Amino acid sequence: MSEVKVSRFVCLVMALFPALWGLFSFLNNLAGFSGTVQYAVAPLLSMENTANNSWLMWRAIDLPWAGYVGLALITAMETLGGIFASLGLIVMVKNFNKSYLLFSKGKALAMLGASCAVLVWGVGFMVVAGDWFMAWQAKVNPLNTQLGAMIYALPCITAIIVLLAQKENHQQR
Repeated sequence: MSEVKVSRFVCLVMALFPALWGLFSFLNNLAGFSGTVQYAVAPLLSMENTANNSWLMWRAIDLPWAGYVGLALITAMETLGGIFASLGLIVMVKNFNKSYLLFSKGKALAMLGASCAVLVWGVGFMVVAGDWFMAWQAKVNPLNTQLGAMIYALPCITAIIVLLAQKENHQQR
């Protein structure tokens, strides 16, 4: 098996992270939407589990509908990530034995999907939830939000790096 074929196979494997993660997240969020709003998103936005530092509590959002909007945005971005990466997988598989130009169109879609994942888990959960809404101050398991987010974000960040790094001589196949 040639290096080109192996590197293309690696691209397919790495694209599975954002594709499956996004699609499974969509299904999971639909199945437990209200519970996730009530027990995870709304408490995070209202900062009810933090140290209640008066200098920071102005950031809290305790509107009754905020958790629903927040989870809807999270679900939408996760779903987009899964759709883009899945489409990328399909294009890469379809063009596996064709030119690099055709194969790379699938890589672009997969990178877009992985970028959606990084936006949700890297920017959304690690940065915004972690530091803006002070999730790291939670009274129980203070780093759960950020560590959990990192577990999801890192494979997608790695997928972006691998997909960007995979280059071929346009003469090879």
